Amino acid sequence: MADRFDLKGRRAGLIAAALLLLGVLAPLSPLQDAATGASVDVAVKTEPLAWIVFAPLFSVWDTLSLLTLSQHYAVLVTLVALYLSGRTRARRRAREAGRMSTDGASGAGLGSRLGQAIIRETIRAGAALLLLLAFYAAGMLLPRPMTGVEILDADLIAIDFHSHTEYSHDGWSLFTPQRNRAWHESGGFHVAYVTDHYTWRGFDEGAVDNPLRAGDRTVLLEGAEIRIYRRPTNILGSRDRYAFALDEDSVYMSPEAMADRYVPGHGERPPTLFYTMPGNLMRVVPFSEDVPSGMIGIEINDGSPRGLEQVKEERAEILALADSMNLALIGAANLHGWGRTVASWSLMRIPGWQELAPLEVGDRIEALLHGKRRDAVQVVERRIPYHGGSPVLVALTLPWVGIAHVRMMSVAERLSWVVWILVVGQVLARRRSPAASESA
Repeated sequence: MADRFDLKGRRAGLIAAALLLLGVLAPLSPLQDAATGASVDVAVKTEPLAWIVFAPLFSVWDTLSLLTLSQHYAVLVTLVALYLSGRTRARRRAREAGRMSTDGASGAGLGSRLGQAIIRETIRAGAALLLLLAFYAAGMLLPRPMTGVEILDADLIAIDFHSHTEYSHDGWSLFTPQRNRAWHESGGFHVAYVTDHYTWRGFDEGAVDNPLRAGDRTVLLEGAEIRIYRRPTNILGSRDRYAFALDEDSVYMSPEAMADRYVPGHGERPPTLFYTMPGNLMRVVPFSEDVPSGMIGIEINDGSPRGLEQVKEERAEILALADSMNLALIGAANLHGWGRTVASWSLMRIPGWQELAPLEVGDRIEALLHGKRRDAVQVVERRIPYHGGSPVLVALTLPWVGIAHVRMMSVAERLSWVVWILVVGQVLARRRSPAASESA
């Protein structure tokens, strides 16, 4: 009998491992061009050894971090449905085995047993929900290895145009500028703009540790997130170029003040602003010499769940705006200290950037944004299926994303999954075997 249970456990493990190996027959690149959806050949995903060893845990956290709000809701509903189905089957098996027999029970006894059963199931359901929430929270808060990218072309520089620190009102209180830099280094970025809400304290603190050469380590550059009327806007570069147009709290920028101050053709560097997500696309105004408070770029990928929802749902509209207004497409982590997963990287071609000082790199980035605009940036993003508004695909989020996850695994990650499945399957089989029960 024990051999039968062991065989059953091994068979389950082998079947699960085979399903993972089937992904080899239909591989899918984990990275894609955000504008076209095509696979990219300028960057490859990097996976630290510690991440590979615990890939079944860390890769699931990574995937959850890249889901939109609607996909999170769909996953939650699916898990609840699976839980209820499992508990229903378990109760049915218990009744069939006679553990819940009501033969000879009085009405009072039956009512007492029913009440106890409801209490037990309520406690069990509450514990399951708390476990799920704890799993989500652990993925957001616990330190762990990060996957990133390796840029294959030495002339390309990987940039994050939108990140925060503890000095933003919605940033994690423990997310220091030093941790901001470490996060970006682990994710494969060469440059990260610190764009805290209405303050430059995060940049001021972090810039002290900038290298002399940009190629020596990840560089933090100056920026801020402000408002122009009701438009969420990031400004890049020295605050001295914008301070005169900001209110005393550095929250709102006056377009009129910008227009009065900026005089084209006098050698003054133009303002560099881009539109952040989530935001109303109807409020996007492009930069021009007559409208210096206009946008030079717009986010096509934003790492926050709400931002991810909008940039995926309205991608066609964003691309149309970028084409019609000649706007650069921007990839942004919108990092506030939560999670250890990069959603996208902005790549710009700047030959010799490694030898430049941080401020020189910033100057070259802004000059390229203004000079090439729509063609200035290539955004590389992680590939995650999106439902496109289809109710059927929303309902199938968990299996659909799971299949894509299997197809995008690297060889090392796939082997890690196989090993863990076989080990855990064998352990569970031994625990469930009659021989194990008798010895206990």
